[in-house]
Amino acid sequence: MTVGILLLAAGESTRYRAACGRHKLLEPIEGEPMLARSYRIARESGLPVAVVLRPAPLALRRCTGGAHQIILPSTGIASSVAAGVKATAQWHGWLIMLADMPWLSPATLRQTAEALKEHQRVRACWQGQPGHPVGFRRECYAQLAALSGETAARELLAQHDVYLLATQDRGVVRDVDLPSMLSGEG
Repeated sequence: MTVGILLLAAGESTRYRAACGRHKLLEPIEGEPMLARSYRIARESGLPVAVVLRPAPLALRRCTGGAHQIILPSTGIASSVAAGVKATAQWHGWLIMLADMPWLSPATLRQTAEALKEHQRVRACWQGQPGHPVGFRRECYAQLAALSGETAARELLAQHDVYLLATQDRGVVRDVDLPSMLSGEG
């Protein structure tokens, strides 16, 4: 069963840009741009990876080197998921990983993929808090491929049973929306 990672990096970083004028995915985290770090973490899981990006800025596209890149004009998270799922229709399942979560562990990605063998929908949690990645098996393909705009995959999770995978990885609930969150302490 091939489960791959859709690394979503097509957002415009609106709140972050409003605070400091820069795109958050280009900000350095321990010496590497946030997107490059998230892509490295995804690759280190050993699972196939596809990155969903906007056409610009080109600097973001360079952060993922030779990755399978899916370029789309829309920035909505649901549109990103749909485009990614359609472009990787050969996979048997998908892990939705957000590029602004650079403290996630590769082991958590593997654990979430493993849980998809037993459950159609999986959501990683830390201390009872739901986070990412979120996993979907092939049975969810039609629903995922039909997502559009801001009708996020979270609605699919709300409508169906979801296995909550307890992890020891605080990275599943840590993202970066503002410059003050870059330290990873938040």
